[in-house]
Amino acid sequence: MFGITTSYSTGLPALDAREDFGRARRSGLTAQVGHRITGRLSRERRPRWLLAPAALSAGTARLEVVTLDSIVGTVEARTDFDAHFRPASNRIRRRWEGIALAHRTGRALPPITLVRRPDGHYVIDGCHRVSVARALGHRDIEAWVRHAGSSR
Repeated sequence: MFGITTSYSTGLPALDAREDFGRARRSGLTAQVGHRITGRLSRERRPRWLLAPAALSAGTARLEVVTLDSIVGTVEARTDFDAHFRPASNRIRRRWEGIALAHRTGRALPPITLVRRPDGHYVIDGCHRVSVARALGHRDIEAWVRHAGSSR
């Protein structure tokens, strides 16, 4: 997922959230360098994505607990995250750290919104929350899940 990233606690949640972002960002940069060295295709660095109308026309959403590993992409094209939802730029730092701070202080966050497809779940709303949860080593996340057909 994020390689060797371990969440530490100094007892200062805001500082810990900043360090969490730094670790996640460095992990993404390290993976990017690795892709260049090994010659992997650049398409692996961005999340897979679906066209929004197919996902949004899906039926009623149900509240579920979903494993983070089952989330394979986003409904709309995103450049803020790589294919593993690691931060791809410092532009999202403030929002990302705010969500990490909420996790560290025990504040409740709303469920993310996903669409379930045969190949996995795609994020409609909640990419930052997915990124933070993965970086902090969580295994699952609460989500409103819509079901879509197998056609693209």
